[in-house]
Amino acid sequence: MTLKSSRHGGDVFGFSPEERNKILDFSININPLGLSPSGRKALTRYWEVETLRYPDVEERDVKGALSKAYGMDKDTISLGNGATELMYTLLHITKPARVLVPAPAFSEYRLSAEAAGAEVVSFRLPVEDHFNLPLDEISEKMGPHSLIYLGNPNNPDGRLLTREEFHCIMDRARETESLVVIDESFIDFAGDPCSYRQECRSYPQLVVIMSLTKFYAVPGLRIGCSFADPQLAGRLNDALIPWNVNGPAQLYMTEAAGDRDYIEGTRRFVKEEREWLAGELKKLPGLTVYPSTINFLLLRLTGEIKDAADLQKRLLPEDIFIRQCGNYEGLDNSFFRLAVRTHEENERLLASLRKVWKE
Repeated sequence: MTLKSSRHGGDVFGFSPEERNKILDFSININPLGLSPSGRKALTRYWEVETLRYPDVEERDVKGALSKAYGMDKDTISLGNGATELMYTLLHITKPARVLVPAPAFSEYRLSAEAAGAEVVSFRLPVEDHFNLPLDEISEKMGPHSLIYLGNPNNPDGRLLTREEFHCIMDRARETESLVVIDESFIDFAGDPCSYRQECRSYPQLVVIMSLTKFYAVPGLRIGCSFADPQLAGRLNDALIPWNVNGPAQLYMTEAAGDRDYIEGTRRFVKEEREWLAGELKKLPGLTVYPSTINFLLLRLTGEIKDAADLQKRLLPEDIFIRQCGNYEGLDNSFFRLAVRTHEENERLLASLRKVWKE
């Protein structure tokens, strides 16, 4: 096996097809329960129909389903080929003078800003301060017509945005006529009360973006959504290319968004499994496990093994793949991230880690 670097870290396509198909990939944070049963049933029955015709360019059924599921009006919703397309398109149409980016955070925040030709300014989320937002620094750096990205919860640390932080930043955004973009790609694992999408009704300068591929387990189909003031949502919809969300993706999400047993079952399972996995990982010496609210854990090597790249190499013979986090701004090579997978798969991970620790 060989390793291949990626701006998102885990890239199993750097392996041969034989190796790729037997790897347990803990670098991607996808619902461990797999597809929604309702969504799978619809896909199985109608995949050929949806593949043989153009998708609905107005995305009526899926927007209706998302409107009902998330309690937001249809005219606030935009759909993208994943959350990333919405980020790039939003930056293109709003043309902010400056983009503020947290560090560590999802790499596409910075990359979308650079693609739009904006000045990019980062602010650190200090590890020693539990990744809290530096509100004074943000206020100082948020000049006129800026845009700020925030993760709720943030990737890779899993920390949720507090209400105090939210209102402080929104007040500053109003003063500077700036835009606040909250990435809630993992919020469904934490639950609706943790989301800020309803605040779009009160703040026209707020956009909440979600990847729907994580919780609903369809990264290969590609679908994301955003919520915004209807006027801004209309501009975003006009700028997106036609048929950017394919028919099978629309069909699946139309059914999956209303699959309450799947949604509630996922939240229960992930919470219980995350807490159990974190507890077992804490038993390993020389390993710091950071608290999380969702389906992944950030960890730091503090013992004899100090480099996550070294740990990744040691785990590859066990067909285990982890996410090094040294390429996140603000983190060094001692950090890595693990997805919460099924109990059996998590036990296999732990067994492999214990084996490495004994070597």
